[in-house]
Amino acid sequence: MEKTHITHFNDGFVFLGHGIIRKRGPRGSVRPVTTIPWEKYQGFAEQLVRQLSGNYSMNRMDMVESLNRQLTGWTTLYQYTDHAATLFSKLDRTVFWKRGYWLVHKYRRGFRSLMRDHIRAPEPGRATTWVLQGRNSRGRYGEVTLRRLVTSRKGRFTWRTPMENP
Repeated sequence: MEKTHITHFNDGFVFLGHGIIRKRGPRGSVRPVTTIPWEKYQGFAEQLVRQLSGNYSMNRMDMVESLNRQLTGWTTLYQYTDHAATLFSKLDRTVFWKRGYWLVHKYRRGFRSLMRDHIRAPEPGRATTWVLQGRNSRGRYGEVTLRRLVTSRKGRFTWRTPMENP
């Protein structure tokens, strides 16, 4: 009973980590809108900042791979939400600069020299990001780019069999 409560649809509610509220559209029609709850965003951002605020002994390639896995999972979870681009851009900015300061602290170099060496577009038409080359802890040599949430596409939900589901 402590988890269950009854609320009006106009007041909104959080269901399975998504904020759901009813809003009026530009033509006067009313429709449900899903958003990312602010608490979920803050919790995830704090988790990433904690991860990038210490553990300077970790391999830089493994750190980027770990960040990419977490960012991919989070964007996949919220790919169908409305108005996600604003929170995606905030989180993207936070991770981008925090990653830079992590590298500055790890290698004791100036920020400008690190940016000159490691920031570029991984391929034409993509956002500039941290591109690192080297060996990971498993001994494989390669290039790893930090995932940018700015380039994440919004998913469009469609019913596969609309007659079966009212």
